[in-house]
Order: sequence, then structure tokens, then C-alpha cells
Amino acid sequence: MRGQMLIYSFEKASSSASPVQPKLIRLLYDSACVILTADLFIFYTGSRLLFPEQEEIRSSAALRFFLRCAANTSFPFALCSWLLRDYHIRHTHVGRVVGSCFALSHAASVALYSWSRWVGGEYQLANFWGIVGLHGTWAGIALWGLLSA
Repeated sequence: MRGQMLIYSFEKASSSASPVQPKLIRLLYDSACVILTADLFIFYTGSRLLFPEQEEIRSSAALRFFLRCAANTSFPFALCSWLLRDYHIRHTHVGRVVGSCFALSHAASVALYSWSRWVGGEYQLANFWGIVGLHGTWAGIALWGLLSA
């Protein structure tokens, strides 16, 4: 009897309707996981796709080390976001936390790349507009999901 009660309560809990994640948000997390996985390879190898000035990368062991550290820290974040993609971005606590971190991370990337290019006069990534546009789009979609999905 007790075992049947546990099975019944588990089935009842698992059959309760949970909000469906909007397709745009699922696409957001899927695309981020794929592209940031590609970034892992690009950062580890110092590929010309993002770093056309190969002399700087080859001559600085510290730069290569910090590029690889950036890859090591960004990939688990993208993977975690993807693994938690089924939690609704607005209607569940986990979804709000993941969506907020996702939006903040990509908005901060836009700010960093822009500041480095225009204010700091520092290193500029190749394909600046494509990278900033992608991060800005991701941040905007995450904000949309948090506010109105």
C-alpha cells in the first residue's frame, strides 16, 4: 500500500503541467551552446577567425594562457544554460536565474568588446560587429524572455 501511494504521488507530481519554454528561448540556449563550444576550439588554438594578428598570440605565453582560461570558464556556463533549458525562463525560479545570468553575461560581453575598441584603445577582435551583434541579440532575447515570455 505504501509503495503504491509513493508511485501515485510521484506520477501526480510529474504529470502536473509545467509551463512550456518559448521556442525562441530554446533556440537561444541551443545556439549559444553550439557557438560557445566552437569558441572553445578557437580560444584554445588562437585561431585566425577571431585573432588575425597571430604574432601577438605566438609571442605571449601569458596571452595564450588567459585565452584558454576564458574558454575554460565560458564553456561550462553555456553547457549549464543548455542543460537547464527546460526550466521556463519567466515562470520558474531556476529559469529566471539562468536567464538573468545569461542576459548579464552577454550584455557584459558587449560592454567589454565596445569599451576595448572605442574607449580603451585596446585589442580589437576581428569581425567586431558580428560578435557584438550576436551577444547583443542573445542578451536582448534573454531580457525579452525574462520580461514577457
